[in-house]
Amino acid sequence: MQIYNDIFPLDTPCCVALGFFDGVHIGHRRLLSALNSYSKKNGLSSCVFTFAQSPCAALGKTASRSLQTYEARLSSIEEFSGADFCFAVDFLKYKDVPAEKFVREVLLKKLGVRAAFCGFNFRFGKKAEGDTAVLGNILAQNGAALFVTEPVCTEGETVSSSRIRNMIADGNIFSANAMLAHPFSVEGTVSHGKQNGRKVGIPTVNQTLPDGFVVPRFGVYASFAHIGGKTYRSITNIGVRPTVSGEGVNCETHILEPVGEDLYGREVRTELLWFERDERKFDDLDALAEQIRRDIKSINSRNIYDLYISGAYRNGCQ
Repeated sequence: MQIYNDIFPLDTPCCVALGFFDGVHIGHRRLLSALNSYSKKNGLSSCVFTFAQSPCAALGKTASRSLQTYEARLSSIEEFSGADFCFAVDFLKYKDVPAEKFVREVLLKKLGVRAAFCGFNFRFGKKAEGDTAVLGNILAQNGAALFVTEPVCTEGETVSSSRIRNMIADGNIFSANAMLAHPFSVEGTVSHGKQNGRKVGIPTVNQTLPDGFVVPRFGVYASFAHIGGKTYRSITNIGVRPTVSGEGVNCETHILEPVGEDLYGREVRTELLWFERDERKFDDLDALAEQIRRDIKSINSRNIYDLYISGAYRNGCQ
């Protein structure tokens, strides 16, 4: 998939998927899969129109929190859409374009869109004036089709990026992951810490949460650590480390299997699987270490790692 930061005229007609796709959850995947199938069946090139930043982030709204980094989101879009192109454009450049002008000049004239795909609640154009009815009418007038993906529901509620963000913030990571169809993850370089865990036999891999990232509920999680193409069972604490008077929000992971190498400076993806308990302050490091050992025993008793390895955690959403 070729990625571009602005629109340019395509040489051949195409079909397009429209949306921000934060998290690329199971609803997004249904839409992107429909794009893929249609493009192949009709011999059309395919593309995705999205924004480099969320509209909230572009407008400087501090409440904006992403489920994925920009790179991870585009990688997921490529995986599930099979698109030839992705236009990840600057929201500020397009936010004041009237809805009708966007459809006529961008989608129809520049991209040569023959079919568009979007979610049921898709809105676009200046002040979000356009909706699926507006989009469908203008496309139909020009011989193009619109395919609207109906809502996907779990537990009686519509799957959405905002619902998933709220679940992660509440610590309901297991259900959030089922809607994502993959575990929520923190990706980053391992940094040097104070090595307090090493002193009590529980060394940790330390990472910081990316700026603008959704902050999970502070506490202890069952996790997977992905390092150099290998996956390790682990246990992770998200929080401010009150026992050692830590600063800032950290992701600290104790890997339960031998790694056999120094991880400082390495890129690690830490997947959160299950919320075990809230973060709390202990009298000393020994008391903290003993609680972590109890946490590991409790997590193992729930077969959390095996549920993810088998894919059974997604059963409620398929």
